[in-house]
Amino acid sequence: MKIKTNVHIHYSQFSWEEKGEYTVFSCKLPDDEHRTYVCEQEIEIEVPDNYDPRAQKIAALQAQKQKVMADYQKTVTEINARISELQAIECAA
Repeated sequence: MKIKTNVHIHYSQFSWEEKGEYTVFSCKLPDDEHRTYVCEQEIEIEVPDNYDPRAQKIAALQAQKQKVMADYQKTVTEINARISELQAIECAA
C-alpha cells in the first residue's frame, strides 16, 4: 500500500564536521547555527499491505509492564527495609 505524507527537509552541519547532511523530519524545526530549513516535500511511502502494529504494541506494553513491576518491587523492598530499621530501633530501646 502506498501512502503520501509531507516531510520537512533540513540541512545540518556542526563545526567538527567536514560535510553537512540533509535530514528529514516530520515537522519544521526552527533554524539555528547548525541546522537550517530547506523545504517541505510530499513523498510517497510503500507500506506492506499486511502490516499490523498490534504485535509491536503488545511487546511495548509488556516491556512497560515489566518495568512498572520492577519499580514496584524495588519500592516495596525499600519500604520493608525502612520498616525493619524502625522495628530494630524499638527492640533496642
